[in-house]
Amino acid sequence: MGQKIELKTTSFNKNIIFDLNRSLSGQDGITYHNIADASLHEEVSAQLALKLFQFSEDIESIFIQSNIVTVNFDKNMGTGVEEFSKQIENFFLFYGEEE
Repeated sequence: MGQKIELKTTSFNKNIIFDLNRSLSGQDGITYHNIADASLHEEVSAQLALKLFQFSEDIESIFIQSNIVTVNFDKNMGTGVEEFSKQIENFFLFYGEEE
């Protein structure tokens, strides 16, 4: 149930920018610095930030503005970027495809 999010990924050293095909927040944007910060909010953007913080301890901060998600890491992620892409792509899926 739900739809996959389509995205384009751009990496700059310790920063990854995900350009999504749908908006998750308003134009002002918001920065989440840790899992506790993300858990204090009920917005869709905070729910995604919380999921990403739970997925990896290497995240320094997450900034979400409309359809752009910028994740700042403590270290270069290299090929680990693909796993984060999957987390975002499947964010709106509530259960897997039936076989």
